[in-house]
Amino acid sequence: MPTKMELQARCEQLEKDIAALQRQLLCMERQLTGKLLPEERQPADMPTNLMALMKKHRVPWEVFWCYEHERWLDEVCSSFPHDMYGSSCPECRGEDGSN
Repeated sequence: MPTKMELQARCEQLEKDIAALQRQLLCMERQLTGKLLPEERQPADMPTNLMALMKKHRVPWEVFWCYEHERWLDEVCSSFPHDMYGSSCPECRGEDGSN
């Protein structure tokens, strides 16, 4: 039988999960109505190869965006979409990106 502390911790985790789901629902509702917040909008200059991957694998544009450097990834892992490890932007790899 779980202790009171364990039940309380589980309750707090469930409340966090519910809040996260509510935020996600609100974002999806804004997306359906076309009234996204500025931070939810896709940057305009998405490369066509990433756009094709996004549509082919049905993944959101956020998968291809490096939030740390605010730029698109230019290298995607060979096992994409199952694994994103190794996908990076030039600055993540220590390059300047001016190829």
